[in-house]
Amino acid sequence: MKNLEVLNIKEYDFNIGKYLSQGTELFKKDIGGFIVATLLLFVISFIPFCGILGLGNFYKICKKVDEGQQVSAGDIFDFTDFVVYLKLFLLIFAVCIVVMIPIQLTLLPFLAVAGHDGENVSDASAALFAGGMGLWVMLTVILFIALSISMYFVQPLISLYRVTSVREAYRLSWKIARKNFFKIFLFSIVVGIVSQLGMIVCGIGILLTIPLGICMKYAAYKDVLESLNQKTV
Repeated sequence: MKNLEVLNIKEYDFNIGKYLSQGTELFKKDIGGFIVATLLLFVISFIPFCGILGLGNFYKICKKVDEGQQVSAGDIFDFTDFVVYLKLFLLIFAVCIVVMIPIQLTLLPFLAVAGHDGENVSDASAALFAGGMGLWVMLTVILFIALSISMYFVQPLISLYRVTSVREAYRLSWKIARKNFFKIFLFSIVVGIVSQLGMIVCGIGILLTIPLGICMKYAAYKDVLESLNQKTV
């Protein structure tokens, strides 16, 4: 992805409706294959550290289907990017631990007071929120949202554009995502809702809605990154 290694990522259009439509059309190209890939994604997710790798491989499958290439169900078990994704997983894990430390420290004194005075659960909860716990939770949620959006393009940069440095992938992802932060946030909510709609049908429907949601995200990745690539050539 050398063409994107520029100091300033230029403006680009982030068309939510377009990505929902294109993702749906891509899903229709190989519904059966995407369902099988989703099942295998569940399987690989049971292997430590490999869930995030499997999702990255799913984007590779989306690319193959989009380009009319031959797709194998075993593509989800491609471990080519294992080391990069292991580093990414460890980074995310470390960030989560660091972010949660202030909340844990805030909890301790109030839980101690609640236990000492024999307060019930309701009183303890009220004390926690009155003491600022609610503010910490709100700030933590905002921080996690900001981090998730800033990392929005990390996986496609690694899996589809062969960026082998997690640091570089994050740097580029943040430069790209901040240009349309709120649209990407809204798109993430919409795709999340679409992906979970399958739970309504006894949970079986997620085999359709989860891959559909991933296809929609792929459509966004493809459009944005290809657009930027053309502008920076």
